[in-house]
Amino acid sequence: MRRTIGCGVLLAGLALAGCGEGTSESPSGVPAPPSPVTAPASATPPGSVPSGVETPGPASPAGGVLIEFERQGGLAGVVDRLEVRGDGGFTLVRGRPAVNRSGRVTPAELSDLNRKIDASGFATLPGVENATGSDLFVYHLTYGGRQVLAQDGGIAAPLQPVVDALSGMVQKYGS
Repeated sequence: MRRTIGCGVLLAGLALAGCGEGTSESPSGVPAPPSPVTAPASATPPGSVPSGVETPGPASPAGGVLIEFERQGGLAGVVDRLEVRGDGGFTLVRGRPAVNRSGRVTPAELSDLNRKIDASGFATLPGVENATGSDLFVYHLTYGGRQVLAQDGGIAAPLQPVVDALSGMVQKYGS
């Protein structure tokens, strides 16, 4: 059975992420901070950053989160979540095969990832990059407080090396 993930699903998910104001409660009953949501690229003139969107500041502190990466979809219906910290530490959670692992990427991988993120111009990328097709992966990246949502076939050329590097880390450290 083939599955199609269309732009409507992406936009609906993004819209739901921004619903409500203030804070929401986590399962423990403790208020959780609101998540920043980026406006679609069409709402902002080219080359500018939407108002209210945090742009990446200086490099994250040694142990602070550098980038969060989630990918979902494909034929197998994978759900992967990778968090890479500024010191090279990572946490990887995979649904299939089930993995919950922490470790450290190599210094070369961390340097390469930082270089690719810098080259991507993350702050200027569209917040939502749509594509249509079957069995696509959907990618959700958060860097410097800014979120980008993209799909296979609709990933901006500057973002592709970042997605490839993070997907490679998921593959390497998730096996």
